[in-house]
Amino acid sequence: MRLWLLPVLACALAQAGAPARAADAPPGASSCTGCHARTTIADSVIPRIAGRKADVIATAMVAYRSGAWPSSVMGRIAKGFDDRQTAAIAAWFAVQPE
Repeated sequence: MRLWLLPVLACALAQAGAPARAADAPPGASSCTGCHARTTIADSVIPRIAGRKADVIATAMVAYRSGAWPSSVMGRIAKGFDDRQTAAIAAWFAVQPE
């Protein structure tokens, strides 16, 4: 992860607080829920992201955005978010119940 992203992520985490409702999601988070389901789906290769650590989510999004992790869809989605948006989305998913 880029070192300058850490303060942005820390700020977003501090503001995240308790689990939030979908209506409180940051802009762009809804683009994640179309594929990343709240419940486990048998035989799905798409992981659940609710409850994962924010830095893990943000690191993955940055890697997809840069092309470091090849993908069919995630790279295109991740390119739509800047570092602040990525951090906000990651922080919001991190506090969602698993």
